Amino acid sequence: MHQCEINLISSILNGPIDISILMPGPAFRTDPQEFYENQKKYKVLWVLHGGNNDRYCFLNATNLKRHVDGRDVIVVMPNALNSDFANHPEFADGYYYQDFFFRELMPYVYHTFPASDAPEDNFIVGFSMGAAAAWMYALSHPGKFGAIAPIGSGLKDYSELEKFREMKSGEFRAAAEADRMLFTTGYGPAASGIKPKEINMVAKYPTVGDFLDSPEHTQYTFEKAAKAGTVPKVYLPCGTKDGMYAKVLKLKELAQNLGVESITFDFVEDGVGNYEFVDSMLPKTLDFFGL
Repeated sequence: MHQCEINLISSILNGPIDISILMPGPAFRTDPQEFYENQKKYKVLWVLHGGNNDRYCFLNATNLKRHVDGRDVIVVMPNALNSDFANHPEFADGYYYQDFFFRELMPYVYHTFPASDAPEDNFIVGFSMGAAAAWMYALSHPGKFGAIAPIGSGLKDYSELEKFREMKSGEFRAAAEADRMLFTTGYGPAASGIKPKEINMVAKYPTVGDFLDSPEHTQYTFEKAAKAGTVPKVYLPCGTKDGMYAKVLKLKELAQNLGVESITFDFVEDGVGNYEFVDSMLPKTLDFFGL
């Protein structure tokens, strides 16, 4: 694969953003002009990194390059800071990452490279923060992607906040920062209380109810998509020793109760949720996508 590094100036993000792209090696190296002009459109794999990381984590911590070598696919790995790939109107001049992804990044890739914009030719793989974003993107933009692989990821379930639905943003932030144990966390053990990042996630909405009805609350979005019949094809590998294992089991039960049959669960005995596990699942993920 041939690796391209791009520094894209974004009007939506109000500044530059770095993107790494892998191009199909043999075709590009043999004759770059022919690669662009032969009218062939390549499938696209969107790779979403984990929290506290960047676009290089799949390149540095997995054998992604080797796994995609010889496959006719363009791989796009954008930086997203620690944004959850979500919109953040309260940050600086506004950091609307989800808007950037769909309104700037995807059109840029389709118009700059011989990349297919057909939904059936676009796929997302993500881990940790990137896996949660894969759920959010696919569920809130039905029909945009042929399939997703949110490796080791269940849904964000904040139904415990329903009793605070009418609480305004400022009230919620003040209460949560005064006593984080008042609210249930969606990450880690409940005994740790709600995380600062979660407080910011909820408090950027006018009310708690607005967050609960937003695409970021993927439990709600999933149930809505299930009723509409728009849950995408999903390959969901998860290790039985993964911290998310219980959440993925809960998702499996929910999917069965709602009659959702588009999710392929792959439980790996003694698997642990880390990039080594991600690496071991990438070949099966690419095969599932038909890449």
